[in-house]
Amino acid sequence: MEEIRYTEPMQRLKLVSLWSCLLLVLTSWTLAESSQAGFDKFIRYTKTPGQLETSVVSFQNSRGQTIDLIAAVHIGSSAYYDNLNRQFKSYDAVLYELVLPDEMAGQRLPSRMETGSGVSGMQGMMAKSLGLTTQIGKVDYSAENFIHADLTQSGLSQAMNANQESVMGYVMQAMASGELDESSLGISEQELAQIDFMAILNGTAKPKDRQILRKLFASALASSGGLMSTMGGTALIKSRNEAAMKVVDKQTAAGKKRLALFYGAAHMPDLEKRLKAKGWRKTRSEWLKAWSI
Repeated sequence: MEEIRYTEPMQRLKLVSLWSCLLLVLTSWTLAESSQAGFDKFIRYTKTPGQLETSVVSFQNSRGQTIDLIAAVHIGSSAYYDNLNRQFKSYDAVLYELVLPDEMAGQRLPSRMETGSGVSGMQGMMAKSLGLTTQIGKVDYSAENFIHADLTQSGLSQAMNANQESVMGYVMQAMASGELDESSLGISEQELAQIDFMAILNGTAKPKDRQILRKLFASALASSGGLMSTMGGTALIKSRNEAAMKVVDKQTAAGKKRLALFYGAAHMPDLEKRLKAKGWRKTRSEWLKAWSI
C-alpha cells in the first residue's frame, strides 16, 4: 500500500491543532506553566536522555525555618507523584495550589479529587493521550499537613474582574506571544507527519504517537519562548502568589519549622523573589523526573 504523505498545509494544520490543544490546557489556572525570567531553575526538558524535570528549591530564614519551593507539572508519571506523596510526609505543612469552590475552602479534601469535567477533564484527556496521569488524581490532598494556599473560585474571579481579565483573554495573550515553530516545540516535520491526530483526540494514541506528543508537550512546557510569558502580572499569577505568601507568613508565625510550597512552575520565579524580599536565602536545589520520553 502506498504511504500517504501529508502536504505542507496539512502538516501546518496539524501543528496548529496540536498547538491550540496545548494552549487550552496550559492556560487554565490549574495548569499554569510559564517561562518567566528564571523559569529554567524550576522546570527543564533535556533531549538526551529525553525527560522533563521539575525542581525542589530550598530556602531558610534567620530563625532557622525552611521552605521548599516544589515546582509542579500537573501531568506526569505515576512514579513522579508517588515520590512527591512520600516526600510531603516529611514536612510540618504542605501549602498547596488549587483554586477551590468557595464551599470547599477550609475543609479537608478527599484523598483523590474529581477529574471528570472542566479543566481537570481536559487534563485527564491529555494525560491519557500521553500515557501519563494527572496531579489532581494522584496527589493525596487529604493529608493532615496539607494547607490550602490559593484563592477560591470567587476570589480569583474578583481579582480577574478587578484587572479586567478573562480566561479567553489569557488564551489570546498566549496565542499572540507563542510561535508556531516546530523546532521550538522539539518535533521535526517528519515526526509531525507521523502523528495520528484523530487517535490522540479519541484517546487511542499508539506508543509512537505518545512518544512524539510527549516530546511536543515537554518542550512546550520548558520552552524559553513559553506559552505564558505575558502572564506574570495577571491575577492568574500575581494575585494567587500574594494569597500563597499570606499563608506562608501565617504558618511561619505559628512556628512551623519545615514547610513546602507546592505550586505550578509558572509561579515559582515570582514566589522566589517574594521570599528573598522577606529575607529568605536559597540553600540548595534538586531535580525530580516528571516523565521520560
